[in-house]
Amino acid sequence: MKNLLLIIVVAIGVSSVAFGQTKMSKDSKVEAQIIALEKAGWVAWKNKDSAFYQTNLAEDALNVNSEGVSNKSQIIKSLADCEIKSFSLDNFKFLMLDKNSALITFTGMQDGVCSGKTIPATVRASSVYVKRGGKWLNALYTEISAQGTTVSVNQSGGSAEQAIRQTMTELFNALNRGDADAAGRIYTDDYQIVMENGKTVTKAERLEAMRSGALKFQSVAFDNLRIRQYGNAAVATFQNTGKSNALGSEQEVNSVGTVTLINNGGRWQVASAHLTKPSAN
Repeated sequence: MKNLLLIIVVAIGVSSVAFGQTKMSKDSKVEAQIIALEKAGWVAWKNKDSAFYQTNLAEDALNVNSEGVSNKSQIIKSLADCEIKSFSLDNFKFLMLDKNSALITFTGMQDGVCSGKTIPATVRASSVYVKRGGKWLNALYTEISAQGTTVSVNQSGGSAEQAIRQTMTELFNALNRGDADAAGRIYTDDYQIVMENGKTVTKAERLEAMRSGALKFQSVAFDNLRIRQYGNAAVATFQNTGKSNALGSEQEVNSVGTVTLINNGGRWQVASAHLTKPSAN
C-alpha cells in the first residue's frame, strides 16, 4: 500500500508538471507568433506594403497615437504618407488575455517622416491581437513618444496608476447609472469603441444611445482591472458581467475589455475601447 501511494503521488506530480509545461509551451508559441507578426507589420510599414495590412489587420482595427484615432482604411491610406529609413524593436512583453486575445508591449526606435513631420525617435507601443477564423489579427495599436516621458503624479499626490484606476472607476459608475454627461467628460472627442460583433461606435453615438435610453446597463460588474502605464498613455484590461438593455431587449453582458487612455493636460481620458468574448474554459 505504501509503495502504491508513492506511485500515485509521483504520477500526480509528473502530470502536474507536464500540464504546466504544455500550457507554457502553448502560450510561448502564441507569443512567438504574435511578436513575429508585429515585426512583420513594421517591415510592411517601412515598405508601404498595404496588402499585408489588408490581410493582417482586423476589419475593426484601430490605431491610436498623438494624431488621433484611425480605422483600418485610414491606417492603410496613411502608409503612402510615410518615408521610413530604419527602425528597431525591443523590450517585448506578452500577456495572454484569454485564448482568443493577447496583448504585447514594446519599445520602438524609428527614423522617418510621416505627413511631412519627423516621427518620434522612440515610442512606447502596445498591440492587441485577436484570433478570428483561426488567424491572429491586429485589432488595436497604440503608441506614445518616449521622449521626456516620466511616471506622472496627480495633483492629490497619488501615483499615475491610482489616477488611471480612479478614472476607470468613475467611467464604470457613470455607465451603470446611465450618466452620459459624466461618461462624455471621460471619453476623448475622437473616442471609439469596437463591440464584440465588430461594429465600431463613436463617442456621439454611444452617448446618444445612453441619453435616449436605447442603451442601459443594469448592475454590470467590472472586475479584474489591470493597468499598464507608458508615460502619458496607458492600457487597461477588465472583464464585465451582468445585464444590459439595448433597444428594449435585455442582454447578458460577459466580455473582456481593452481600453487605451491618454493623459490630456493632467487628466486621464479614455481614447478607445475594444470588447471581445472571453474564452469558454
